Amino acid sequence: MIVADQTLFPYNAVNLLASRFQTIDPELFVCKRPLRESDPIQAIAVFAEQWVPDTESLEMRGALGAQEPTLSTYYISIQCFIKDMDEERGAAIHATLSKRVRAMLYRDDVIRIGLHLLTATVEGSTETTKGYGIRTQRYLSNELQGSWLYLSQIESWLETEIN
Repeated sequence: MIVADQTLFPYNAVNLLASRFQTIDPELFVCKRPLRESDPIQAIAVFAEQWVPDTESLEMRGALGAQEPTLSTYYISIQCFIKDMDEERGAAIHATLSKRVRAMLYRDDVIRIGLHLLTATVEGSTETTKGYGIRTQRYLSNELQGSWLYLSQIESWLETEIN
């Protein structure tokens, strides 16, 4: 039976970000999966979306002919969601939440230091964080049955190195 290891990439980064975003407001719903229709009216989701190896960084590891990329990039998505019956209020709250999350990614010392301290060892190789940032943030809005729905999705990246 496989047991979850929350210290491995990218889940260790997802855990760190989710716990830090919870400090924005204790009543804010924060989850580690994509948002669902049934989630509360103010929510943040953090989840891993993609792993991309740097094929230019392949190195011999262990068995003859076995190659592994030294550098990798994980893409982590952060969704910010607001549902409000008042269009203008909902838009303003969503803009505030989206900006606060983005500002935390750039400026929060706990996130900056925490992400750079992440390490994970598997099969004798240790993976460490080399850098992180934001690639893009997209905004969507829609009206559904008298409520305004606002969603932004930040695509952040985390580069790691295996030694």
